[in-house]
Amino acid sequence: MEDKGTEPISGSPAKSLPLTDWKKAFPMLSRYSSNTLLMKLGVGLIGFKFQRIYGSYRPLLVSYPLYEEDITFSVFIEMFYNKKHLTLDIPFEKHQQMFQDAMDDVKSQHGNLLGETVNVKDLFDLLKHKQKYDMLVCHNYCSLTEFLKYKLITALYLDNDALIQQVCMDMEEQTNSWDDIERFELFLGKLPVWKDKFYQLIDQREEIMERIQINSMDKRIAKLKESHLII
Repeated sequence: MEDKGTEPISGSPAKSLPLTDWKKAFPMLSRYSSNTLLMKLGVGLIGFKFQRIYGSYRPLLVSYPLYEEDITFSVFIEMFYNKKHLTLDIPFEKHQQMFQDAMDDVKSQHGNLLGETVNVKDLFDLLKHKQKYDMLVCHNYCSLTEFLKYKLITALYLDNDALIQQVCMDMEEQTNSWDDIERFELFLGKLPVWKDKFYQLIDQREEIMERIQINSMDKRIAKLKESHLII
């Protein structure tokens, strides 16, 4: 999860990532590494990853899956934007002057995903938005199927039959609308086979929950605060 290029520069406090200020603004988040603040949320981790951009830093909303053996690959990454609708990049030297406005921007955009409780609808709405408008996602079948898997496992985690059915209907609607099946099958195999594996996740609920529990016992993850999904 950690980008070695984001390590604070020794002897240059102005160049250090201001994790403390962001942690105070979002008290559910805890330091996971030198460039990430995270919390546990249902079947994954969610929080900020801070990226260095030429004398500035960029906060990103990021989520990692606790249901995979390798949890270092993000389920999604979302940028924040300032009031001019530009990517939110904060020069290190102007952090103090810009922090309040930056924090307000972040809270207004996705602060509802970083509190003590998170509505599953808000989480799914973000994924839906990215599927529709994020050019790195909307034509990427690997990302689209990962979103569907994340949603189904979240529904299984909540053990809500109506939500499980809703996610399965959403999967059928999405896959029926895909018009480049050859490209899908190039990366993910035959679509009917993928669908079968998707539905098999329902019968594998116990194994998936066990994997989440095992990953949650990791020393660094166990120390993180836990938010609660509500329907």
